[in-house]
Amino acid sequence: MSLLRSVAIGDLLVKNNVWLAPLAGVGDRSFRIMQKRFGAGMTFTEMTSAHGLVHNSKKTFELATLTKRERPAGIQVFGSNPEIMAEAVSLLGEYPADIIDINCGCSVPKVLKTGAGAGLLADPGRLYLVVKACVTSSIRPVSVKLRLGLTEDGINVVENALASQEAGASLVTLHPRTASAGYTQDARWEYIRLVKERLSIPVCGNGDIRSPGDAVRMAEETGCDAVMIGRAAIGNPWLIRDTVAAFEAYPETVLYTIPTAEQRVDCALEHLDLIVSFKGEKRGVREIKRHLFRYLKGIPNATHVRKSIFLVESKLQAQQRIRSLLASQG
Repeated sequence: MSLLRSVAIGDLLVKNNVWLAPLAGVGDRSFRIMQKRFGAGMTFTEMTSAHGLVHNSKKTFELATLTKRERPAGIQVFGSNPEIMAEAVSLLGEYPADIIDINCGCSVPKVLKTGAGAGLLADPGRLYLVVKACVTSSIRPVSVKLRLGLTEDGINVVENALASQEAGASLVTLHPRTASAGYTQDARWEYIRLVKERLSIPVCGNGDIRSPGDAVRMAEETGCDAVMIGRAAIGNPWLIRDTVAAFEAYPETVLYTIPTAEQRVDCALEHLDLIVSFKGEKRGVREIKRHLFRYLKGIPNATHVRKSIFLVESKLQAQQRIRSLLASQG
């Protein structure tokens, strides 16, 4: 039986259960469009500040902007005050999105100290109030992204997952590490299964998916309704494509083709074009550098080319340096 299936999130039907995680500082429109083109069933914006939305921050609203090419998509919001979160979600009613996602996993100190992100994990009662306020104000389904808890001694993921469901959330996504662990420990997928067994709403699993085989194992071991791929997709949209293929073929195995140097270069150039189209030449050239290590990994002379691109500021120069890799292959 195929693992590829649709997922009902409230009144939203997502036809593909291989999703792209929200990635702060990386997961902008250009990145989401690239991953969607390779088959991502749903994408999410970088996390956006509820306070920034309420105070009409141009930069914050830019983060929440979606295009047709990356939908269905969710806008991820963070904050700790139920009233502010409700107002922010209400403002997003005018934006083209399919779901509102509440970030309860970010462990960056400046976010934690405000009680937002993973700070909400410490108090399931407060988390309930935040989720309830967002559900009441939203014209779209609301999802919640959780971690296991703040610390190893404070693992309370089941309580927080149940509080989210009781408050009206239509989906829970679990990244099964504690906030204090960051990304330093293996993701503990057994907690995804535990949460799935306790909830009646869909559960999405996230964490340590680095290959299609990892995604298949997560689905097998946890029974999760969807998988969410994060950092491993940077510069590697083929991971999304191959995971979709693996899910569709299951239980048969699929032989994957490793992208050629030409395919890697073409993707990097396409991504550069997208960033420049959205953010302008100077900023686009600067930001593509975050992705090039992964796009060009394994190509001879790639290290030299990547270093040389840090010295250029024009799109044409960046394109020439990237294309030079193909000429150097002989």
